[in-house]
Amino acid sequence: MIWAGLQALSLSSKIAICTTLAAALFCSGLYMGHKWGVSSCYEATIEAQRHTVETGIQQAVVSDKTVTKYVDRVQIVQGKSRTIIKEIPIYVKDDACNLSGSFRLLHDSAVNNELPDPTRIIDAPTVAVETVAETIGANYGICHQNKETLTALQDWVREQSLIK
Repeated sequence: MIWAGLQALSLSSKIAICTTLAAALFCSGLYMGHKWGVSSCYEATIEAQRHTVETGIQQAVVSDKTVTKYVDRVQIVQGKSRTIIKEIPIYVKDDACNLSGSFRLLHDSAVNNELPDPTRIIDAPTVAVETVAETIGANYGICHQNKETLTALQDWVREQSLIK
């Protein structure tokens, strides 16, 4: 019955019907493609956000672990430094012993990584051995703290780079 009705139509009507059906199929394909594309985009965005949150949590765990380990190490280093400085009077028994002012100038210049000014040697006061020992002990303590800081930062960077 439909076939008989189609045979009765003119060629232009048949072309119009076919064109309308093709346009409808094309539009429905566009609509479905857009719908699937948008939902895929939403899914990818949600997955990226989930990954970002998981990565942030892993990074925070690594940071907390590193900070805890670093604080413990620094407290140990500071305790050893304080103990060493406390022991100085036991090892430096001669209170009358002083070092020349030129030694102090040389030491201070070395700390600043510069050449000492030879004209200042004349005015440089002497310094007690105990004072020098305390200063050197404190400086080495700071050096060890810096070492622990650098080690902790290197560990942190290594562990952060492993997080994917």
